[in-house]
Amino acid sequence: MFWLLALPIGLNVWARVQVEKNLATKPHFRFFRQALNYRLLMGMAFIGIYLFVYGGGDTINYWLGGNAMKNLLLQSPGRYLEMMYGEPTWAKYWNNFNADTGYPPTWLYRRLENVVVIRFASIPLLFTGGSLVGGTMVFAFFSFKAIWKLYEMFIYYFPKHEKVLSWSILFFPSVAFWGTGIMKDTLTMIGMGYFLYIFYRRFVLRNISLLPFLFWLLVYGYIVYIVKPYVLIASAPALLIWLNIETIRRIKSVLIRVVVLPLGLITTILLGIVAYLNSGEAFGEYAPDTILERAAITQQDLVREDAYGGNSFDIGAFDPTIGGVLSKAPVAISAGLYRPFLWESGNIVMLFSGLENTFLLLISLFLLIKLSPIGVFRRIQAYPLFFFCFIFSLLMAFSIGLTTANFGALVRYKIPLLPFYASMVMLMYRLEGSYKAEQKKVKEIKAEEARKAEEAEVKA
Repeated sequence: MFWLLALPIGLNVWARVQVEKNLATKPHFRFFRQALNYRLLMGMAFIGIYLFVYGGGDTINYWLGGNAMKNLLLQSPGRYLEMMYGEPTWAKYWNNFNADTGYPPTWLYRRLENVVVIRFASIPLLFTGGSLVGGTMVFAFFSFKAIWKLYEMFIYYFPKHEKVLSWSILFFPSVAFWGTGIMKDTLTMIGMGYFLYIFYRRFVLRNISLLPFLFWLLVYGYIVYIVKPYVLIASAPALLIWLNIETIRRIKSVLIRVVVLPLGLITTILLGIVAYLNSGEAFGEYAPDTILERAAITQQDLVREDAYGGNSFDIGAFDPTIGGVLSKAPVAISAGLYRPFLWESGNIVMLFSGLENTFLLLISLFLLIKLSPIGVFRRIQAYPLFFFCFIFSLLMAFSIGLTTANFGALVRYKIPLLPFYASMVMLMYRLEGSYKAEQKKVKEIKAEEARKAEEAEVKA
């Protein structure tokens, strides 16, 4: 109960200072405190769902593991440091944990990405006395800071649309709910938010020097890589294309830009493919030699799991070849972007996701019908950040839809793409309205000028 009161009060005092400091020059800070409190509230809702609806689950197990690590630190800092680095082994597990520290759940300990969450969780749990509420709120706070960085990045490109961006980034329900608890998803959002922001500072704002950029790039990139490497794989080509366009557009010569831009994009894509194909085992089970076979096997294994019951979906079997995988691209991408559909929602959590997906599907169909696919692509081409949103969303949706057959997992895995895809389609809708208004204004001005010219001729 102490942390349930102390942390929100303390963080709101801090937020109020930030708003007073920045609001005069940055109008979007009017959403700062609301977004923070929304994140904290979602963190508490996340705990409530897991405790009282699911009766336990991943976040509770991560909390237990984090507490065991925290107790180990208090008992033996040296052994704690040993457990904080390197691959988890059973020798380390049985040598360092005991009845006094407690034991992390063994099924979590089998995989490094799970152990990483336990390691990170041990730090806030140390300062909050092992409180589940306190630890979750700290995770939610850092998740808020990361998502705020993404929000500011979008505001730089679209300064007049802070309200619509607040809904697509700060207040999007699934992202806030699944990205606040003591989970891999939260660490992914924290790492990804800062990872992209540090690129933005270096190549767009150009306000960070090389060495700090490389240091923080490695820190945040490592967090994403160690927890969910496929997110990093999906972001790499989109990020390189976005930054290439930003760099090329600074060239003054239109002729050079027309030549350099296509060549730069093609070169970037080819270099990214070559780098990935030559990465060897750097991406583990997501390595190029195994990822196709793993995708085919995983998808069908998950479909056959009786435990999922009606909560599973099937995109159909496919061969572990490039042709076999590409044949499933349309259905996999649609699943990654828009499923579960509203009628596939089996519980209250799925219902909210279904409502979001229905909204995204309807606005996407509206844009395709209103603008045509070519018109949509022209608008993507007009904004460098849209290139990132489009490519990253498609690659993420494709990989998730291809390898996931359970709606419960799907709604969590897709949250890294949702702020980008939702922002892109919502901004396109708003910008289309602005474009029409501007065109109408231009026509009115021209008509008025023509009328005045006609009156002048009559008087003459």
